Amino acid sequence: MIELGASTLSFRHDPLDVALQELSALGFRKIDLVMIPSYCSHFNPVTASQQEKDQLKARLGELKLAVSTLNTGDGLLGIPQLRERALAFAKASLDLAQELNAYAITMQSGVEPPPDQWIEVARTVAADVRELGDYARDRGLDLTLELHKTMLMANTQQALDLMELVDHPNVGVTLDSSHITYAGEIAADVALKLGSHVKHVHLRDGIGKNILVVPGDGTVDFDTLARALHQIGYNRAAVIELEYEHARADRVRGDLARAKTTLERAFQMAVAVTAG
Repeated sequence: MIELGASTLSFRHDPLDVALQELSALGFRKIDLVMIPSYCSHFNPVTASQQEKDQLKARLGELKLAVSTLNTGDGLLGIPQLRERALAFAKASLDLAQELNAYAITMQSGVEPPPDQWIEVARTVAADVRELGDYARDRGLDLTLELHKTMLMANTQQALDLMELVDHPNVGVTLDSSHITYAGEIAADVALKLGSHVKHVHLRDGIGKNILVVPGDGTVDFDTLARALHQIGYNRAAVIELEYEHARADRVRGDLARAKTTLERAFQMAVAVTAG
C-alpha cells in the first residue's frame, strides 16, 4: 500500500517543531524531514549533537510521526570545490536516517552541465553516487536522487541514463510530479518508464514552468499517476511537498489539508481500480 505523507518543506519558513505539530494535527504519520541548510534548515545532521538527535526522535514519538525519508543536501556533486561537503553531508544524513528508521534519503543529482558536457559530468557524479550507494546499503537504506529542474537529472531520459551509469541496487529516483511537469512530461508516463527505479515520490502540482502549485490546482493528473505507481509495484510513501516563497503555517495549513483530500481520493480510487 502507498501511504500518503507530507514534507516539512511545506513549512520551511517556520521552525521545525511548528512543522511537526502542523503535520501531526493534519493526521499525517509519514513525513519527509528536510535538511537543506541553504533553503530549509530544519535540522543539520553534521552539526547536531547526539542529544539533539535524541530529542528529535523523542519529539517525533510524542507526535506519532515516522520519518520515511530525509530530503537533504549541502553543496552539489559535479562541482569540484563542493564535492567533499556534499559527500560528507550525505553520509551524515544516511547515519541519521538509520537512527530515525527511515528507508532512504533524497538528494539532488548534481549540477546542471551544458548539454555537450552532460555525459562527462554524469560519469563523475555516478562514481560518487555509487560510493554513497554502498554507504546506504551498509546501513540498510536507499539513496534516491530527485528528478528536479535545472539539475543533472532533469527529465526521464537523463534519469534513465544516470541510473544506468550508477548501476547500484540501493540507488534510485525520487519522482517529483511538479518537476516532471516543468520538463514538459506526464507524471504517470514517467513513473511507468522509470519502473523499479522509483524509490520515493514527491507530490506537488504544476502549470507549465510554475512548480509552486497545490495539488488539484494545476495540470498534473494525480488519478493516472496513482494508478501508474500501483502498476509498477511502488509501495512506499508518497509525500505531499508544498513549496512557497514566503508563506507560513497559517497560510500553508489550509492548502495542505485541501491537497490531502484531493490526493487521498486519487490514491483510494487507484486501489479500487487495481482491486477491480
